[in-house]
This record gives sequence, C-alpha cells and structure tokens, in this order.
Amino acid sequence: MKNLFKMNSSVTIDEFVVIRITGPYTLLKLGPDYAAVRSGDHVIEATGEDLIVETLSEELAVFSFEAISTVSMKEVKDGQGAYDS
Repeated sequence: MKNLFKMNSSVTIDEFVVIRITGPYTLLKLGPDYAAVRSGDHVIEATGEDLIVETLSEELAVFSFEAISTVSMKEVKDGQGAYDS
C-alpha cells in the first residue's frame, strides 16, 4: 500500500545505541559492525559493536548497536556519487 502523505526524512539517534531513519532512503553498505545509508542529499555512516538490523522497510530503517563508536554525515551534491570526492 502506498503512503497517502509524503514524509520528510529524519535521522534520530536514541540512547547512543539506535539509529532510526524515517522517510525515503537508500541502503549503501551493510556489514557486521557498520551501516551506510543515503537519505536525500546526505550519507549517514555508523559503526559500532554488534549491529542488529531491526527494520528495513520502504521508508523506515532501524539499526541497533551494542554501542555506537562513530556516526558521520556527509552532504552529497546532485549527480555526485555517495563516495565520490
């Protein structure tokens, strides 16, 4: 079922162990201790201990870590790849 209302994107970090992305996103990389997601014009990367992917749906992603060690956000311009310089 399609959404009736377009949602704006948001990124929330709960208690320094959960990252929740609401709205349209693209999963770029996923590993045992890291995740990289593009949401709009931003790439969000997180690393930590014991990653658990709780939800991956069309407009919601929830990643839980035992502990998050780093989170970074980078703006990417139109036409620029997520990992281009």
